[in-house]
Amino acid sequence: MLLEGHMFATPENRRVGLVVSLLVAALAMPGAAQANPEMADSISPYLRLHTDDPVQWRAWDPALLEQAREERRPLLISSGYYSCFYCHVMQEESFQDEGIAERLNENFIPVKVDREVDGALDSYLLEFQRATAGSAGWPLNVVVTPQGHALTGVVYAPRDQFAEFLDGITERLEADYDRLVDLARRGSDELTQQLRAGEEPLSESRAGRLPQVLWSRLERESDDLQGGFGSSTKFPHSPYLHAMLEAEQAGTAPPWVGEFLEITLDEMAHSGLRDVLGGGFFRYSESPDWNEPHFEVMLEDQAQLALLYLRAGEHFGREDWIELGLENLDFVKRDMALREDETGEQADTAEGGFRGFASSLSAVDEEGHEGGAYLWPEADLESALADHDYPDLVRAWFGMEGSSVFDLGYLPRRGAGVEALVERFDLDEAEVREQVNAGREMLIRAREARGLPRDEKVLTGAHGLLLSALAEGAQHDERFREAGAAVHGWLLEVASDPDQLPTLMGLPADQAGTATLNDYAFVARGLRDWKAATGEGEQGPALALLEAAWERFRDDDGFRSEPEPPLPGMISQRFHPAVHRPSPTTLIFRLSAEWRDASEAVDAAFAEYDLRPGRAIESDPHHHARLILWLQQRDR
Repeated sequence: MLLEGHMFATPENRRVGLVVSLLVAALAMPGAAQANPEMADSISPYLRLHTDDPVQWRAWDPALLEQAREERRPLLISSGYYSCFYCHVMQEESFQDEGIAERLNENFIPVKVDREVDGALDSYLLEFQRATAGSAGWPLNVVVTPQGHALTGVVYAPRDQFAEFLDGITERLEADYDRLVDLARRGSDELTQQLRAGEEPLSESRAGRLPQVLWSRLERESDDLQGGFGSSTKFPHSPYLHAMLEAEQAGTAPPWVGEFLEITLDEMAHSGLRDVLGGGFFRYSESPDWNEPHFEVMLEDQAQLALLYLRAGEHFGREDWIELGLENLDFVKRDMALREDETGEQADTAEGGFRGFASSLSAVDEEGHEGGAYLWPEADLESALADHDYPDLVRAWFGMEGSSVFDLGYLPRRGAGVEALVERFDLDEAEVREQVNAGREMLIRAREARGLPRDEKVLTGAHGLLLSALAEGAQHDERFREAGAAVHGWLLEVASDPDQLPTLMGLPADQAGTATLNDYAFVARGLRDWKAATGEGEQGPALALLEAAWERFRDDDGFRSEPEPPLPGMISQRFHPAVHRPSPTTLIFRLSAEWRDASEAVDAAFAEYDLRPGRAIESDPHHHARLILWLQQRDR
């Protein structure tokens, strides 16, 4: 289904029917400050960034459609997130430009969306953009008719190109408003029909071949030299790797999978994708060797990759991977924890001071430089290591010698090994490691002084994913038990009313947002994993969330992403994809099967649910890898 990325992500084009093709042709883009109080008061740092834009932004509210109908003006819904580099670029180039603001304010109702807060809306608009343009990403700008149907969209575009895009839409709407509104409705209906067709069950024989189809697709897209999937832009795709690891653990994976996992995990660990100083992972790399990352750091990525390295390390007997997974959790505790004060220490949970962890760290530093918090200009490097006995040794260890890929400076990565440094600097192995560790601490202290811009939203679902990782970490090192217990206790508190789980924690109920299906599934799984790993807690709260998920999100067609879809065309699906985060439906099915006989309501709902895979799963099997392999195991 959905491949999320930035403007550079290019999933396979999907065939688009006649109506949508006409829509694209009719609206083809030619050629390739005023304070906003509504933005200033937002809980989203991303929305607050746009407080002083001359564009008169509105926060998303379904009631805006009524205003649009009254004024016969379309909405321009612009979706992004705080840590996204090109979201910052487009703000500077376009949304702070008076000419663009005049166009948007006069001809549209401009709506700014934080995709982490309004995730279901964002996913639907991404699906529309992918279906009509062949690719999608952020910043995403979609024109929506007053009737709520997506009309056309564009991701990042330079200022003049974006101006042409807006002018073209305005001219066409002025010339033929009713026709284009009708065309958008018909296009929306066609997309719905395509999704419905993708839900049609496969024959038993074709469904039985899905594991072979899956492994064939994964092998075809795998890079057996540098790891990962694809030959250009590289994402970790944690759900794919988790599914492959589970199959490897179960002894059902093809022979090539074990070697591929080892190559991938080693390459990601020692490349530019990983912050080798701090221990975290960036979101993706523009180069196939993983060494040209965009510098977003997402909490949900850290949680999934920490869990992956810990479990893979245990399975393959790789202590270095286990240490890397624990180091990743240390990074989250140190650099993503929201502090109560300036002491640098997180307040004790018992005193009510626990505030959770930031949803992300921005790719852009306070001076507007992409990667500025992580890259090392020569002068900064010399200053940070001025008191070190062997600064050249530290530089060699972190690969910060010679020329740099980045104009701003060096990105620390794997450089010379211990043996090479022993010979080069005439030191023994213990001395080399001591000098490396001392240099690492100096660099970290210098980097902390720069500051790491953070999105301080506290996302409920991401904390569910984090709890699963902390549960695994606590089995290897007791120091993660305290952090896990704090997250566990807070999730229990916010999940005390399973029918009103919030999207955002730590806020009054009227600001916390309505939780999505992801939130319910991730938190239920996290609570389950914590109890399984530590013996602490009860099954009841997780089971209550599972019951609520079946009750609140399920209808005759499958599961909705949120209780009340904000736009027409946002239909339910029997199976939700997993590309960069786990599939909520697959988690719900697995928990329902595991807790059989624990809840009559869950048992009844699960028993009548149609688990026959649909055509969309056959088309994109890698997006449903864990579901396919779970169904295979279940049917044995």
